[in-house]
Amino acid sequence: MNPDLRNLIALQDIELKIAGLQKEAFDVPNKIQNLNNELQRVKTEHDARVAHMKEMAARRRSLEGEVDVLRSKLSRLKDQLMAVKTNKEYTAMLHEIQLAEAQIRGEEDRILELMEETEGKEKNLKGEEQVMLTKSAELQEAIRQTNQSVPLLEAELARLREQRALMESRIGAELLARYRRIAEARRGVALAEAKDELCSACHVRIRPQMYAELMRTDNIHVCDSCSRILFSRESI
Repeated sequence: MNPDLRNLIALQDIELKIAGLQKEAFDVPNKIQNLNNELQRVKTEHDARVAHMKEMAARRRSLEGEVDVLRSKLSRLKDQLMAVKTNKEYTAMLHEIQLAEAQIRGEEDRILELMEETEGKEKNLKGEEQVMLTKSAELQEAIRQTNQSVPLLEAELARLREQRALMESRIGAELLARYRRIAEARRGVALAEAKDELCSACHVRIRPQMYAELMRTDNIHVCDSCSRILFSRESI
């Protein structure tokens, strides 16, 4: 293979790696922000479940307080019942007692429902808390690793840039300028592999004569469709 073409292939491989690492480095802040958002979401959802449990406990205490008040009222009504003198007063007092007893039964039913609901949620909460802690630890580790990747990315980029400069020094100025023009027009990809008589970049068929010359000569050819410089890995 033409040595200049071999150097161009190596240069493009380096530059594609650089572009990939640059994108990875550029995405680091967004990645960390997304991980932090997810971590906050996991914690917020757990805190909401805990707050709901506390709210249910407060409702239960409130209902129990109301029942205590009703029981005191019921006790007073029963005491007063013994002191009434007429049937009308007795009937009215008895009606109040029955209402108080019905209220107490209603409140006690609500308390029982809350107790059953709370018991089920408490069991689930323990499992959900463990899931939250595990997920939080995983997210925190991902954040730590992502932060640590930055200096590694920068070091690898510095190494590849040195390799790029070295490779550029091995390529003639005219051919390098040609490569740069094509790369700029083709999103950084100036070279394309010729395989099975097709350009691997634009997938257009290569003229048979050109393909034959590409396979047997060191001349540099370009794709008639996308203008990229063609090469064959079979000849590398």
